[in-house]
Amino acid sequence: MRQQQNQQLMLQAARLYYEQNQTQDQIARALKTSRPMVSRLLQQARTAGIVQIKIVDPSSRHSALEKELLAQFHLTDAIVVATEGDASDVARQRIGQAAAHYLERTLQNGDLVGIGWGRSLYEMVNALEPKHKARITVVPLIGGLGQIAPVFQVHELTRLLADAFGGTWQNFYAPALVESDELASTLLRSADGKQVTAAWQHLSVAVVGIGNVDLGAEMQMLFVNYLDAEAQKRLTTGKAVGDICVRFFDIKGKPCADAMRGIVGISLEQLRRTRRVIGIAGGIAKAEAILGALHGHHLNVLVTDEAAAHRVLELSSK
Repeated sequence: MRQQQNQQLMLQAARLYYEQNQTQDQIARALKTSRPMVSRLLQQARTAGIVQIKIVDPSSRHSALEKELLAQFHLTDAIVVATEGDASDVARQRIGQAAAHYLERTLQNGDLVGIGWGRSLYEMVNALEPKHKARITVVPLIGGLGQIAPVFQVHELTRLLADAFGGTWQNFYAPALVESDELASTLLRSADGKQVTAAWQHLSVAVVGIGNVDLGAEMQMLFVNYLDAEAQKRLTTGKAVGDICVRFFDIKGKPCADAMRGIVGISLEQLRRTRRVIGIAGGIAKAEAILGALHGHHLNVLVTDEAAAHRVLELSSK
């Protein structure tokens, strides 16, 4: 009974210390014991395996997988973050950090940079800490969405990227999705639209997320009012596996031109004319989408994790 009570105290102390960030003095008061006893409980918790500490090198990379991706898909660069065993949110954070370091190394004065949206891009812009400023100009590659999570607010990502480097950024006050292709064309021909689309023709760098097609709740929420039964049928019929800026493609990289209509954003053809297109995505669930993007030559730099890289190479060998 005493051993069970001691284990319970160890667990309580460990939760308060590691999960709630309380000090040992605060824990001692909460458990009605002394500070030295709390210290002993925490040490015992580690010895007993109740607390397991993992130290992760955020710059750790999987060079063998990088070489395979470079050779297989003739990429300019490949960055594979070693994330074995990491939770998905931690892995995404580390992919974002790796992408941020890549931009810090490669962006130069005068670069015109286009940016898309997504969770990994959100992690990337928040991880940016360049040692040297660069006179870059950043433009959105797609219009904006209304009341949606910050990871899909392309204007905010544009501003954060530009501000991190001390550069400038350009607004694009248009919705990402409208009712028809005709209305999308009209918006792109507007004064603001022409300014942005002209910039798309001269991009030095494009940074994009790669979405996968699962037609789940999140996709339904993101494309509410646009992902009706007919649109879902077109995605299924076209065998879409992924998208970049809502431009869908199949496993071979072939655009699914009619999958989603009324897109106010850069086309895959325009994107391919960009000198450097950096695709950022990770996780096994994204493997088919990444492979489609690689097959279609929609990107020439890939930042991913080892789980996705292994699966992409496995799929490409079939």
